[in-house]
Amino acid sequence: MEPTVITRFAVIAAATLALAGCGESEEAKIETKRYIVVSAIDCADNTGLDYDRCVKLLQTAVAQHDKTAATYPKLEACESTEGEGRCERAGEKTYRARVTAFQLTIGAKTAAVPLYAPTTNKAGLRTAANDEILPDAETITFTESAADASHFYFKEDPNKRKKRQ
Repeated sequence: MEPTVITRFAVIAAATLALAGCGESEEAKIETKRYIVVSAIDCADNTGLDYDRCVKLLQTAVAQHDKTAATYPKLEACESTEGEGRCERAGEKTYRARVTAFQLTIGAKTAAVPLYAPTTNKAGLRTAANDEILPDAETITFTESAADASHFYFKEDPNKRKKRQ
């Protein structure tokens, strides 16, 4: 007796389900790590990536910054949005936020994105979408240089400092 179409379908479906549960995908096995770095040398010294790979990743992040960063017609307009001392000249008559550091994601897919100083008086960094990245984040490794950069624009209230002493 020849198996019916339904029987064949049931056998194929059962085999597919059984095989689907075997092992994990390669992507699931690769651990993803995130780092905050300030330069290609900082990247190579702290992430396990070689210098040339770091250069390429950061060049891609800078190209992203060049294409997507908000621009302002005057330095004053930029600084009123981004904060004093946080802008750079982007063209003859345009200004934009200055890149402060880079976030590297290393895993199945490795990428870098530019980071900027916060627009508030807080230690940390922010993405172009204004997502905050704090230096004490447990899921991200800040290099020593990146930790310093994340505090560069932070101005602690001297009255608070006196209270702690």
